[in-house]
Amino acid sequence: MERLITVTFGSHVSGDDVASWLTALGACGTLRSNAKNDRRYVVTVRRSGAMEYLETLLDRGKRLGILAWHSAAP
Repeated sequence: MERLITVTFGSHVSGDDVASWLTALGACGTLRSNAKNDRRYVVTVRRSGAMEYLETLLDRGKRLGILAWHSAAP
């Protein structure tokens, strides 16, 4: 099971806050930045338990207005 998730942070979010969120998201899988946009990242998740935790984090970030996310095509 491998899933790719694209995460985009809002321009109003400070660099320190982005770094904190990236630490948490990185615990769920492999994280890489998008060369075209320094606020967009891709998380590769390989374990179902990690995906459940990641979805919890992403839903919280979306509710707080910090980030937007969607499943990316493999």
